[in-house]
Amino acid sequence: MPKANVLEQKDFARNALIEATSKSKVGNFIEVIEEGEGLATYLFENNQKGYVGWRWSITVFQLDESSPVTVSELLLMPGPDSLVAPDWVPWSERLADYKALQLELEKQAALDALEGDEDSDEDDTDEEDTDDAEDAGDDSEVASAPAAAEELAVSDLEEGEDAKDDSEDTGRKPPRFLRRRKGFKIKKARGKGKDPQD
Repeated sequence: MPKANVLEQKDFARNALIEATSKSKVGNFIEVIEEGEGLATYLFENNQKGYVGWRWSITVFQLDESSPVTVSELLLMPGPDSLVAPDWVPWSERLADYKALQLELEKQAALDALEGDEDSDEDDTDEEDTDDAEDAGDDSEVASAPAAAEELAVSDLEEGEDAKDDSEDTGRKPPRFLRRRKGFKIKKARGKGKDPQD
């Protein structure tokens, strides 16, 4: 295709594009792609909001210099930096991924349950150690104000006596988070050299 025809067709393509859309939507010329004999695709920038990086593509055809130029195709297509939807994934693959995730979650729940049983065994040994500490006697009768305030804050998180009685009546253990907090308080008190029950 001669260069003169390419330039004439570029102007024709721009005018056809403006006629089909509007002047405000059509930006600068990007490139021309020669598809074959008499067939060329012209790419223009797109100025529409929400379509950053997209481009207008208009394909024109001219059999020879004496025949008229016609529009074969006009479309809006993404450029190399455009935001596009992710590739389509078949339902069977998405379902397989979902089932694998559910299986993994069940395994994790089973591991957590085993870990919870081990924690309860450790809590039982901590309670025996506190009984030994009570037998040894209480050395610190008076606590400083900041330590007392901290102890009150921790005691708010502990379960009440009624909850302990109810759990003993039903034969069920207190919730795991309460057992952990109680164990933490005992370890913290031992680190400060205090009796955990004070």
